[in-house]
Amino acid sequence: MEMEMEMEVESTWKSLFQRRAILTAKHCDRVHGLLSGAIEVVDVDVRNRRRHEGSCAEETQRALEGASTELGLALSSMGAARHLALRGGAPCPSAPLDSVDDLAGDPAVWCALERLEKAAELAARVHDGLECARGHLRAAALLAVLDGVGVGGREGGNSAVPWEHSPCFSEQLNGAMELGDAMLKAADLVAEAEGAREAALGFISDV
Repeated sequence: MEMEMEMEVESTWKSLFQRRAILTAKHCDRVHGLLSGAIEVVDVDVRNRRRHEGSCAEETQRALEGASTELGLALSSMGAARHLALRGGAPCPSAPLDSVDDLAGDPAVWCALERLEKAAELAARVHDGLECARGHLRAAALLAVLDGVGVGGREGGNSAVPWEHSPCFSEQLNGAMELGDAMLKAADLVAEAEGAREAALGFISDV
């Protein structure tokens, strides 16, 4: 009877762990999708030497805000998965294991957690790049509005100063570059999260 209870407890926490790994992969995939959509809009503006303002700027900011939210949800799921494993994998759940390395006796769980830890590091880097891009693009949108009403004497309606050399374009270009770098890191994030999901599904299915 005691052995059956232990097996039931293990099955329960591993099922919850699996769920968190699946959610992590889902949120990370959404992050990449949102960043891809945002950079497409920004790149079109840059290539066409068009100011990033109005509805396009609003659409991009909404996408980046959504990506930031999804990153937060992904990190939350990663943390929950780690918490479940350290408690569920311990002889006594009330005394959790000290580190992931203590789960080396369960290679599948250990592998999934290793991938999740790498994913968490990447998520933090994606978030930093995303926030930097948001700052540059907000500045570009603001400068576009100010220039549009002739504030500052540069880039007004009939200004002879080449637009591509303006502070507005510089901010826009920097934002596009930061966003592109964040998207590349997000692709790595998706790969790590998917690897963790596969490991979780594998050990729960006894594969």
